Amino acid sequence: MQVHRPTYEEAISLLKEFNENESLLRHAYSVEAVMRYVARKTGENEEKWGIIGLVHDLDYELFPEEHCKKTKEILEEHGWPPEYIRAVVSNG
Repeated sequence: MQVHRPTYEEAISLLKEFNENESLLRHAYSVEAVMRYVARKTGENEEKWGIIGLVHDLDYELFPEEHCKKTKEILEEHGWPPEYIRAVVSNG
Protein backbone atom coordinates (compact mmCIF):
# COMPACT_ATOMS: atom_id res chain seq x y z
CA MET A 1 0.00 0.00 0.00
CA GLN A 2 1.37 3.38 -1.06
CA VAL A 3 1.63 5.95 1.74
CA HIS A 4 0.67 9.50 0.85
CA ARG A 5 3.53 11.94 1.38
CA PRO A 6 2.24 15.52 1.58
CA THR A 7 3.86 17.97 -0.79
CA TYR A 8 4.92 21.52 -0.06
CA GLU A 9 2.15 22.73 -2.38
CA GLU A 10 -0.45 20.76 -0.41
CA ALA A 11 0.82 22.22 2.85
CA ILE A 12 0.72 25.78 1.51
CA SER A 13 -2.79 25.24 0.16
CA LEU A 14 -4.04 23.96 3.53
CA LEU A 15 -2.25 26.72 5.41
CA LYS A 16 -3.93 29.40 3.28
CA GLU A 17 -7.30 27.64 3.37
CA PHE A 18 -7.41 27.88 7.16
CA ASN A 19 -5.38 31.06 7.77
CA GLU A 20 -5.61 34.60 6.46
CA ASN A 21 -3.95 36.47 9.31
CA GLU A 22 -0.65 37.79 8.01
CA SER A 23 1.05 37.44 11.37
CA LEU A 24 0.08 33.75 11.64
CA LEU A 25 1.27 33.12 8.07
CA ARG A 26 4.62 34.77 8.80
CA HIS A 27 4.89 32.67 11.96
CA ALA A 28 4.24 29.49 9.94
CA TYR A 29 6.96 30.41 7.42
CA SER A 30 9.38 31.19 10.24
CA VAL A 31 8.77 27.85 11.95
CA GLU A 32 9.16 26.11 8.59
CA ALA A 33 12.57 27.74 8.16
CA VAL A 34 13.71 26.74 11.65
CA MET A 35 12.50 23.17 11.18
CA ARG A 36 14.35 22.92 7.86
CA TYR A 37 17.52 24.25 9.48
CA VAL A 38 17.37 21.79 12.38
CA ALA A 39 16.57 18.91 10.00
CA ARG A 40 19.56 19.81 7.84
CA LYS A 41 21.86 20.04 10.87
CA THR A 42 20.70 16.69 12.25
CA GLY A 43 20.63 14.77 8.97
CA GLU A 44 16.83 14.48 8.84
CA ASN A 45 14.51 14.96 5.86
CA GLU A 46 14.44 18.73 5.39
CA GLU A 47 11.33 18.77 3.18
CA LYS A 48 9.32 16.61 5.59
CA TRP A 49 10.19 18.71 8.63
CA GLY A 50 9.68 21.97 6.75
CA ILE A 51 6.16 20.86 5.81
CA ILE A 52 5.46 19.83 9.40
CA GLY A 53 6.64 23.23 10.64
CA LEU A 54 4.53 25.01 8.06
CA VAL A 55 1.24 23.47 9.24
CA HIS A 56 2.00 23.20 12.97
CA ASP A 57 -0.62 25.87 13.85
CA LEU A 58 -3.00 25.07 10.99
CA ASP A 59 -6.15 25.31 13.11
CA TYR A 60 -5.20 28.21 15.36
CA GLU A 61 -6.93 31.06 13.51
CA LEU A 62 -10.31 29.38 13.02
CA PHE A 63 -10.36 26.98 15.97
CA PRO A 64 -8.21 28.41 18.79
CA GLU A 65 -10.16 26.51 21.46
CA GLU A 66 -9.50 23.23 19.62
CA HIS A 67 -5.86 23.94 18.76
CA CYS A 68 -4.05 20.79 17.59
CA LYS A 69 -7.19 18.66 17.98
CA LYS A 70 -8.76 20.23 14.90
CA THR A 71 -5.47 20.07 12.99
CA LYS A 72 -5.40 16.32 13.55
CA GLU A 73 -8.90 16.01 12.08
CA ILE A 74 -8.05 18.22 9.10
CA LEU A 75 -4.86 16.34 8.26
CA GLU A 76 -6.56 12.96 8.63
CA GLU A 77 -9.33 14.11 6.26
CA HIS A 78 -6.65 15.03 3.73
CA GLY A 79 -4.93 11.65 4.00
CA TRP A 80 -1.74 12.76 5.74
CA PRO A 81 0.33 9.91 7.20
CA PRO A 82 0.17 9.30 10.96
CA GLU A 83 3.86 10.13 11.47
CA TYR A 84 3.33 13.63 10.05
CA ILE A 85 0.15 14.14 12.06
CA ARG A 86 1.81 12.99 15.28
CA ALA A 87 4.72 15.39 14.71
CA VAL A 88 2.39 18.31 13.94
CA VAL A 89 0.08 17.84 16.92
CA SER A 90 2.98 17.32 19.31
CA ASN A 91 3.25 21.10 19.10
CA GLY A 92 0.32 21.29 21.55
